[in-house]
Amino acid sequence: MELVKPHRLREGDTIRLVAPASSMESLARETVELGISNLEGLGFEVEVSPEALTTWRGTAGPAKERARVLMNGFTDPNVDGLMCVWGGYNSNDLLEYLDWGLIRENPKPFIGYSDITALNNAFLAKSGLVSFHGPAFITFCHSFLMPWEVDKFRKILMEGEAHRYTPSPTVIDDPLYWQHPETPVEEAANPGWTIMRDGVARGRLVGGHLGTLLLLAGTEYWPEMSGAILFVESDEEDGPPNNILRQFRQLRHLGVFDEIEALLVGRVPGCIGLEGDWSLPLLVEEMLEGVEVPVVSGLDFGHTNPIMTLPVGVEAEMDTKKCALSLLEPGVR
Repeated sequence: MELVKPHRLREGDTIRLVAPASSMESLARETVELGISNLEGLGFEVEVSPEALTTWRGTAGPAKERARVLMNGFTDPNVDGLMCVWGGYNSNDLLEYLDWGLIRENPKPFIGYSDITALNNAFLAKSGLVSFHGPAFITFCHSFLMPWEVDKFRKILMEGEAHRYTPSPTVIDDPLYWQHPETPVEEAANPGWTIMRDGVARGRLVGGHLGTLLLLAGTEYWPEMSGAILFVESDEEDGPPNNILRQFRQLRHLGVFDEIEALLVGRVPGCIGLEGDWSLPLLVEEMLEGVEVPVVSGLDFGHTNPIMTLPVGVEAEMDTKKCALSLLEPGVR
C-alpha cells in the first residue's frame, strides 16, 4: 500500500491528548499540568480529551468508545495532531472498530509508544499511514526534558527532516520516574549503541514494543516484514528474562528473521536483569543462528530516556560502521 504522510506539526497547532489504552486518571494533577506546560513551551495548544480520564477495566473506556474517541481526533478539523497519554494495556481492542479508509483520508501526526505499538503498526498495515513511535505525553511530564529527545521530536515532526540519528550523549534509566516526580532522576553518560553484527541495511521501519507487536501476529494488522528494518524494545514488565527469550523465539518461529534486513533493539531497562547467561548478546546470537543481518542494540528508544522519534513505515538505512540510523525520506509533508 502506498504510504500517506501527515502534515508536519507547527507552532500554534493543537495537539489532542488521547488514551487508546490505559486511563490517565491515576496521574497527579501537578504531573499533568507540568506535561501540558512543557508541550506549550514547544509552541502547541494542548487539549485533553475528557474521555482520557475515564476508567473501565483498567483502560480509558470500552473498546468501541475508545475507538470512537480516536476516530473523532482524526476527523476533527480543529485537531492538528494526536498524542497518546501513555501506553498501558489493550490498545489492540480498538482495531476492529476503526475506519481505516477514513484515517487514510484524514492523516494526522499520531505519536506514542509501548502498548501503542499495536496502533502504530496497524495504521501502516491497514491505512498506509506513517505514525510515530516516540515520546508520549508522559515523557513530557517531568522537569528533566532532555535536549536530545526534544531535538529529535522537533526535527522529525516539525521540521520534517530526513534525519540521521547517532547515540544520545546521556541516558536516564528510570522507567517509573513519573511515580516519584519529587525525586531527581539520575542522568548518566551513554555507553553508546552496541554493534552485535556489522553491515549496512535499508528497509522500512516497523516495530515497537515487542510483546505488543506480537499481539498482531497472524492477524490482518501484522506489518509487512519482508525487506523491513525491525526495531523492538522491552519494558520493566516484560521480565523475567526468559519471557523476553520466548518473545524472540516467537519472532524466529514466525520467520521474521529470515525476512528482515536488520534488527535494532532499544535500550532495555536495567531492572529486567538481562545479564550473565541471560545477556542480550547471548539471546540474540541464539535467536539469529543461521541468519546474517546487521544487529544493533542499546538504541535510544523504549522505556528509558531519551526516546527518539521514529516514523513507522518510512525507508531508513542502518550503517554499523558509521554507527548511524538514517531516514531516507521525511515522515511528514
